[in-house]
Amino acid sequence: MRGMLEAGKRQGALNAVAVAVLAGWSVASLGQTQSTIPGSQGRDPDPPAERILEHSLARAERNHDAGVELAFECFVEASVETLGRDGDVVEVESTRKRRYPLGGEMYEELVSRDGRDLGAAEALKESKRRAAFIREARKRSARGVARDPKERRMRFSRKLMGRYRTVLLGAEEVRGHACWVLGFAPRSGRLPNDGAMDRALNKSTGKLWILQSDFELARISFEMQTPVRYFWGLFATLKQVDGRIDFEAVGPGNWLPSRFRLDLDLSVLAGMTSVRRRIGILWMDYRPVAVGADSVAEGG
Repeated sequence: MRGMLEAGKRQGALNAVAVAVLAGWSVASLGQTQSTIPGSQGRDPDPPAERILEHSLARAERNHDAGVELAFECFVEASVETLGRDGDVVEVESTRKRRYPLGGEMYEELVSRDGRDLGAAEALKESKRRAAFIREARKRSARGVARDPKERRMRFSRKLMGRYRTVLLGAEEVRGHACWVLGFAPRSGRLPNDGAMDRALNKSTGKLWILQSDFELARISFEMQTPVRYFWGLFATLKQVDGRIDFEAVGPGNWLPSRFRLDLDLSVLAGMTSVRRRIGILWMDYRPVAVGADSVAEGG
């Protein structure tokens, strides 16, 4: 039974993160098809919002096709805080990873865990994980598939955002940059429904901060409006999720993830236990990758 509980906790947390991040960049889950965009009560959809979003999506698509992210490496520090009933932190897990291009994709190599360097067994496990990643990257490259289907579905794209209606809420500054603020909520009618991740995305509302200068995405915030159940709630129920992703300028005109926060409340095995977690991720020390530095391309 304990093994089932732990498996349920891990799977629920992983699904919540998947719903919320994008290889880092996802949007998470909230509101029903009749959801109201926060701050938009009494307002009709504003046509400029659709045009702003379209320009931003087109830019994101060009950056993705050009492999902008593959031109940089960085370090990623992540922490997972488990909260007690009163909201106090009862457990903290942390990792530090080096993120760099490998086989035409981004790989995150585990460097340390909970503030300590990897032991011999952990280093061997990481080496095997890296080798497996290279094998799978080569297979995907041979098939002409750059990302796994789940990751492609989560990328900021027309396919992801097509399920939402948007409205222009106003303008704000993000770290000194003028941005339009768009609200989004699910459209009415039939939406994609291929598993729990789509069900979560279809219950999402939130905001986008888009730069007025070049339509880059500067920030996403989101909040879950209704629970998402796995196997009718018998396995797990994701009761609440809210979070934010911030991006920063890395080189001229390139904005990449810088900070991610996610708070989630999960019940496991028909409510037998509850899990509350606060997840934080920092991308730091971005630097350009030398041309030809991809280890697979070098035969690594």
